[in-house]
Amino acid sequence: MRNKVELAFRRKVRAVWLDQGMALAAQDLPWEEAKLALAEAVAAENSGAETIRKVLEHVRTIWFEPRDNCIALRSAALTLFRASSSADTCILLNWGIAIATYPFVGSVGETLGRLLKLQHEVHRADLQRRLREQHGDRDFVGRITRYDVSSFLDWGIIKETKKAGVYLPGKQLQATNAEQLAWLAEAVLISCGGTQMPFSQLCRHPIVFPVSVENLNSGVLRANPRLRVERQSLNEECVSLRDPRPKHSPHGGEP
Repeated sequence: MRNKVELAFRRKVRAVWLDQGMALAAQDLPWEEAKLALAEAVAAENSGAETIRKVLEHVRTIWFEPRDNCIALRSAALTLFRASSSADTCILLNWGIAIATYPFVGSVGETLGRLLKLQHEVHRADLQRRLREQHGDRDFVGRITRYDVSSFLDWGIIKETKKAGVYLPGKQLQATNAEQLAWLAEAVLISCGGTQMPFSQLCRHPIVFPVSVENLNSGVLRANPRLRVERQSLNEECVSLRDPRPKHSPHGGEP
C-alpha cells in the first residue's frame, strides 16, 4: 500500500472545480470530454500549465476514474448528487470522496478535527507539527498540508481569523437524509484504511468535524448496502465494509 503522503493534493483544489466535475460526471460524460470544460475553468484562475495539469488530475481521480477502493463510493455519491445538488450536499460529497481518495487529505482533516475538539482555534504551526510527527519532518509534508488547508478554506469547512494562520470551524454541514450520512460513514472507513470501526468511535471521529452527525445511528447506517453493522458486545456495535468481491462456492460455482 502506498504511503499516505503519496496520495495527497499537490495543488489547491477549489470547490467550484470539484462541483463542476461532479455535475459533469453525473451526466455520464467521459473524462476526455469533461476535461475540456474543466481545463477552461481551472485555466481562468491559473496560468501555470503544471498547476492546471495537477488540478485536473485530482478532479479526474475523484469524479471520473476513481481508485479501485472508491469505485462504489463514487457511484453512490453521484446518485446522491442527482437526488440533491444543494450547497451542503455538494460540500459533503466532495469532503467524503476527497478523504477517501486521498488519505493524506483525510489525515489533515482528522488532525484539524482533533485540534478543534481540544481548543477553539487551530494554529497552522500546531497543525504542521502534528502532521510532521505522523508523516516525517519534511518540507514536502508542509507544502502539501498548505494545499489541503487552502482547499478546506475555499470549501468553507474552516475559516481563517483576522490573524493569518489561525483557523476556526466553518459552517457545519447538514445532511439532508440518512443515505448521505451512511455514505459518509463508508468514506470515513475507507479514509482511515480499515474495514471495521466501533460505532461509538465513528460517531465521534474527528474527521467528520465538518458535518453534523447528531442524527447518525446504527439504523441510519443500514441505508448503505456496502456497510455491515454487527453487535460485538452488550453495549457496542461495530461498523464494517462489506467485501465487494463476489463469493464462490468451494466447487467453483455460485453459492
